[in-house]
Amino acid sequence: MSLPSGAITAIVIAMIAGIVIPVGLLLLVRKKAGSAWMAFVWGCLVMLVFAMSLESVVHMAVYETPVGQTIWGNTFLYALYGGLMAGLFEETGRFLAFKIPMKNMMENDGNALGYAAGHGGFEAFSLLFFTMMNNLTYAMVMQHPDKMAQVYELATPEQAEQIRQVYELLSVTPATTYLVSIAERCGAILLQFGLTMFVWFAVKKGGKKIWYFPLAILLHAFVDGSMVLINKLTGSVAVTEIYIWVMAIVVDVLAYFLWKKEQGRIVKDQAPTKETNHKAIL
Repeated sequence: MSLPSGAITAIVIAMIAGIVIPVGLLLLVRKKAGSAWMAFVWGCLVMLVFAMSLESVVHMAVYETPVGQTIWGNTFLYALYGGLMAGLFEETGRFLAFKIPMKNMMENDGNALGYAAGHGGFEAFSLLFFTMMNNLTYAMVMQHPDKMAQVYELATPEQAEQIRQVYELLSVTPATTYLVSIAERCGAILLQFGLTMFVWFAVKKGGKKIWYFPLAILLHAFVDGSMVLINKLTGSVAVTEIYIWVMAIVVDVLAYFLWKKEQGRIVKDQAPTKETNHKAIL
């Protein structure tokens, strides 16, 4: 049992992409949007703490209960629960980041883009780099039957069965699947940019537009939940990935119009009146 060279190459490409994507995003938002590098850092930290840590702990606790088993066994409930949890934890993390540690960074809207780059970029790094590195480790062992035998020899029966399942899955996974994961992450990052702008202006407007915050939660929940249902109904990775991109573009377009609208209001509010012009002349 071994992996073809094409699959190993695709794994390596995806692993490299896990580094290139976040670094490229950081450089882009700093150059084009004038974002502070700390905005990127806060995006990374919120993804780590709220999505990958706190949300995971809640999932583990819920799935141990009878309710959790019911959710796990029902696709619709699983989509609804998973979508809502992702929306609640990630958007709440965004909201708190803008409200507390980033409160002195709100004047520059480029920092919203910097935050989004960190939020989505760190997720891409975690899912692409670490996952693919793990796959590559298994793949290297699979190339040497004697090493595989040693692994099985040192493992418990339960561990040996888990390892066998991983080997079997890797051996039947097409190389294109690893490359598609790159496109999937890019679509998810686009979505993060759009959602970030909704929460950004919910905080920036001093509570006047607070409803942007629950709207971001609902948008996030809808996209994630419906993605699960579409994947289940179609069984097609291609259809699911196309859907992710379409929804990311839709949310980004809405966020763009929101940004233009709020920018217009800021300019209007700051425009000098005739009275202030007269005083300035005097």
